[in-house]
Amino acid sequence: MSKVLEAININKSYATSGGGHITVLNDLNFHANRHEFVSFVGPSGCGKSTLFNIITGLLTPDSGSILLKNRETTGSPSPELGYVLQKDLLFPWRTVMDNVILGLEVQGIAKKEARARAAELFALYHMEGYEKKYPSQLSGGMRQRVALMRTMVTRPEIILMDEAYKALDYPLKIALETELLSVVKEQHKTVIFITHDIEEAVTLSDRVYVMKARPGEIVQEIHIDLGTDSRLIPERRLSPRFNEYYERIWRSIGTQPETLS
Repeated sequence: MSKVLEAININKSYATSGGGHITVLNDLNFHANRHEFVSFVGPSGCGKSTLFNIITGLLTPDSGSILLKNRETTGSPSPELGYVLQKDLLFPWRTVMDNVILGLEVQGIAKKEARARAAELFALYHMEGYEKKYPSQLSGGMRQRVALMRTMVTRPEIILMDEAYKALDYPLKIALETELLSVVKEQHKTVIFITHDIEEAVTLSDRVYVMKARPGEIVQEIHIDLGTDSRLIPERRLSPRFNEYYERIWRSIGTQPETLS
């Protein structure tokens, strides 16, 4: 399989008020293959979000390299990367349509063409009829759909998602995870997914990197095969192997497994 994204020996520290420093990421290495869904899971403080910001070019590591299709992009944003955050960050004064096409406007694409491209996504994400609404008129799940549409409309090859569904209630989270899995598989996207939720990581991923905290390091790489090609989240979670992967990840983090809901 061809690698589309690779991190090599990433190190990142922050200075403390006392004149010392805290190592957030220590000699971290990983890769993502083309059309693969890769998750990072670990406890709070393990550096998942710092890693996310280094991949996107918003932060520069102290040492190490980020390679995008064998081209170094360390410290530089790339149009081939799109990202979705936990907070949707929609502009309240812009309509849903205008929020969705914001990235295309920044790229200099004419508004007529941008709206035509976005219109395809409104049907795909079940948001038809909401084009002229404002963010304040939407539910939390709808707002998160709009945030994902805003990313997808720019047609990035790699999508980075940082705790994107953390704030949503369980049934809505399941519905949006199912949509996400279906869309990224149909459109052949590569996804880097950052989460603290082990269930979510096992359900969605082809591979899971397990991290430990302080300093943030990868302690295990787990290939996920649930024995089903179904994109329906409930069916994937009922796979006989689901609990096995859950427990392996939980033990890697260093905690005993809890009762699954």
